[in-house]
Amino acid sequence: MATYPHNSKHMFMSDILKMLHLKMDEFMYNLVHYSPYEMILYVWMNKLYDKGWTSEKAIELIYKARNILFLNKKNSWCSSPNVTPSLSKG
Repeated sequence: MATYPHNSKHMFMSDILKMLHLKMDEFMYNLVHYSPYEMILYVWMNKLYDKGWTSEKAIELIYKARNILFLNKKNSWCSSPNVTPSLSKG
């Protein structure tokens, strides 16, 4: 029986989404509506698949990259806005 590349890519993405506790249909809906989180994940998954990474290794890297993206104080998605009070009067 032949293995089709699109089937293995689908399984790769499906495995990663399961490990991230995301549902495939919700992920795809958000992706086609240009949700930034899903777009980033999709790009990461495609690049890692193209490089031949296993889903287990890919999820480890995605966890690390996601933590850096979310938890990095500079340019983080989770950082609070810069609300320093103005020092000038009037």
